[in-house]
Amino acid sequence: MTSSRDEILLEAEFDRRVMGYGRLAVSLLLLVMVAGIPLIPFWLIWSVSYLPRAYDRFSARLTPSSLELTRGVYFRSDSTIPLDRITDVRLHDDPLMRFSGIQGLKVETAGQSGATGAEGNLIGVVNAAAFRDAVLRQREILQEGGAPAAATSTTASSDNELLLEIRDLLKSIDSKT
Repeated sequence: MTSSRDEILLEAEFDRRVMGYGRLAVSLLLLVMVAGIPLIPFWLIWSVSYLPRAYDRFSARLTPSSLELTRGVYFRSDSTIPLDRITDVRLHDDPLMRFSGIQGLKVETAGQSGATGAEGNLIGVVNAAAFRDAVLRQREILQEGGAPAAATSTTASSDNELLLEIRDLLKSIDSKT
């Protein structure tokens, strides 16, 4: 997934306690859904093989221009999020996460859609605040090295010319009607 020109600047490490968190979260969900109570023993047995494979599949890599995320066992997801599309990287936790001693990161992007609220959701990142800061710092570096001010002013002047042309066309249409 990493292109030859993008070296890995930082790779997130995931806490093994995320497996206990997953086991507990699903068990409590089954408990709350009273009909799921009989499924709890099956979940606990099945999670012994599933959760380590899911944990091994978690990865988050920061490259000079993107954030690459990998997760999933049966439904795998490999996504590359360009840093210039990232609007925010938030730390989050819930009572179960605090009980398990883990934190999560939510990567929000420009143009994201749907009710999920975040394009990337990483649970159990070791030293999540430092990883978040590294992503935001690299995004700033990329933005500073972006388009020079001269190119921006050229774009602004071409935009003004286009707006003047549209205004003149509208006046022409208005005078004919």
